[in-house]
Amino acid sequence: MASTQSIDAEKAREFAVETVETLRQHGFISYWAGGCVRDHHLQLTPKDYDVATNAVPDEIRKLFGRRRTLAIGASFGVITLIGSKQQGNIEIATFREDVSYSDGRRPDRVSYSTPELDAQRRDFTINGMFLDPLTMETIDYVQGREDLRNQLVRAIGIPAERFEEDKLRIFRAIRFATTLGFDIEAETLQAVCTYVEKLSQVSRERILVELEKTLASPNRLRGLELLQATGVLPYVLPDTTADEDQVELAKAVLASLPVHHSALTFAALYHTLAPQRSAKDVKKTIKSMKASNDIAEATFWILENFETLLQAGSTPWPKIQKILIHQWGTITLQLARAVAEATQSVLDGVTFCEKKLQLAEQELNPAELLSGADLIQLGMTPGPAFSKVLTTVRDQQLLGNITTKVEAEALARSTYQSIHS
Repeated sequence: MASTQSIDAEKAREFAVETVETLRQHGFISYWAGGCVRDHHLQLTPKDYDVATNAVPDEIRKLFGRRRTLAIGASFGVITLIGSKQQGNIEIATFREDVSYSDGRRPDRVSYSTPELDAQRRDFTINGMFLDPLTMETIDYVQGREDLRNQLVRAIGIPAERFEEDKLRIFRAIRFATTLGFDIEAETLQAVCTYVEKLSQVSRERILVELEKTLASPNRLRGLELLQATGVLPYVLPDTTADEDQVELAKAVLASLPVHHSALTFAALYHTLAPQRSAKDVKKTIKSMKASNDIAEATFWILENFETLLQAGSTPWPKIQKILIHQWGTITLQLARAVAEATQSVLDGVTFCEKKLQLAEQELNPAELLSGADLIQLGMTPGPAFSKVLTTVRDQQLLGNITTKVEAEALARSTYQSIHS
């Protein structure tokens, strides 16, 4: 699918309406289906659109053209219709029944069916409705509208059967409850708790998608409660063994942090829910979760440095300055404040850093007095000593002990000589 950041909501909607119209004009039944119908009833802008129809994959490709369609999901009755960057893509699925799920994710085979039977195979009632975008009539075989009104996440039919078909639905129940601010219906919640161990069969990539959506929600504190209460937490955040007190601490820390920063969120969670693990260990865990290298590196860096900022008042300024001017320095300071407040610790180090960040750029991060090229001009031979010489000069500059290039050169010479003496 095209990046949701480039999609124009109105153009995406028009494209979805046109898709239904095209199918209808050629004699096929067609509706909007799934999440876009749910979002319509919640007065939210759909992130994407799915269309359900009685046209089979070959008919869909013939109608829209092979150059505009992708048959990646054709064996499951799904064809992707390619739109522009502003329109996004649309998945067109043939009404179907699924026959057994031996891999816990995809049906072994499908048989084409009716809208009613198609609705019965879906995950939750709130995602099981159809909408005619030409008349705005909702076709609801699963009482999804009632559950929307009651703000309930309810599995369609027997929860255990739905979860056996796709184990990820165990986590998705929590994700929808979190992002929508809903409760989980009692039988569905019981099934989540009963079958939680089956999440170990789900790929890390699929779990990460749901986890990021859960943790990026404004209701993520409620999501964390559900993860802990249901026993899902260690399956989606490996190596955490959180008790209620740890979860309460995690919630207090997260409450003070911005929502849309994965590395900062992971750093906060692993600091509070797995405090015995080193930053290096956490980095390995984040990578095992299939998060990007950038997120893993940033999480590691934040955990490595935020406690230093808590002790900024008693730590040499050059060390603190290097952290503050780093690309992740500001968010690292945010974690330091959040942890200090949540644990009712002294905030002196945090306030010291916050005041330093108010300095003009030339004061906080003055231009370096010397470079490697300068050391070569001074007759020094490139090698391991260069790093120590430049660090010594920079530290003394930040401390205010030297302010000119002449002073820096003198210090560089004496430092270099002491290394080689």
